[in-house]
Amino acid sequence: MRDDKQDVAHPASPRPTASAPGSAAAPRPTHAEPVAAAGPLVEIVEAGGRPVILLCDHAGCVIPEAIGDLGISPVNLMRHIGWDIGAAAVTRRLAKRLGATALFNHVSRLVIDVNRRPRTMTSIPAISDGCVIPKNQHLDPATVDRRIRDYFLPYHKALARRIAAFRRQGRIPVIVAIHSFTPHLDGEDRPWHVGVLWRGDQRLAAPVLAALQDQAGIVVGDNQPYSGQREFGFTVTFHAQRTRLPHIMFEIRQDEIAEPPGIERWAELIGDCLEPALADPDLYSIFDGDNLPTTGGIRAWRHAGHISPLG
Repeated sequence: MRDDKQDVAHPASPRPTASAPGSAAAPRPTHAEPVAAAGPLVEIVEAGGRPVILLCDHAGCVIPEAIGDLGISPVNLMRHIGWDIGAAAVTRRLAKRLGATALFNHVSRLVIDVNRRPRTMTSIPAISDGCVIPKNQHLDPATVDRRIRDYFLPYHKALARRIAAFRRQGRIPVIVAIHSFTPHLDGEDRPWHVGVLWRGDQRLAAPVLAALQDQAGIVVGDNQPYSGQREFGFTVTFHAQRTRLPHIMFEIRQDEIAEPPGIERWAELIGDCLEPALADPDLYSIFDGDNLPTTGGIRAWRHAGHISPLG
């Protein structure tokens, strides 16, 4: 989820690039390798009509052709600083298992991080995990505006439209966000195999946490390795917490889902833990509390940036 340390994954792979948003889809790999080149930058998978929306903010590490490159090596782009290793593959399997809609953002988080509020320090990072990003240095406002318009807003508009479509049907959708995290940070091992983030609304987080904690041999993080009490990132805060939709965020340790057997295992395990909670009809309702922090809450589209997402 955040910019921290990660060993190189598939370092021999070429640097992914893409032509333009909405171009014809390329075949999607079924392992932890990121989607390359020709597919759409925002991918939407409709695996069924269930009112559940799976999100993968950092599905890929594509550098759009309009940008060219960021001045970093393919090896650095393929590290965790460029994408959430394994998260897209788990999300894809979960969508099929749950009969849900899934949204994937394939633009590298180094171009612009769709899970960060625009025009903040981590939105377009100049340095990430000690790696200087030359083409992100001293960007002028017009360049920042273009990246927001071309690579941040399309993903959030697509999500807003999917939520609105369910709401027009009189259905309250559940938001499930999938991220991955590095096993080592600042010289310390991180023991959790999976973490569940929550703040305020625990209708989904509480039963899923209990189900995960019942599994033998798994170290489960309750608001670890990141705490939902402090920060959730932009996507869940804006689209689910602000509007009080039922939601949950998973953080899976990247070495657990870097290869197909681990991907299959974790997709099955998370699906098993989600299914009973998602079967509860009372879940599909508006939370009657407040999920947002007491300060800094993002309460309207205009707070997302100076460019209106509805423009």
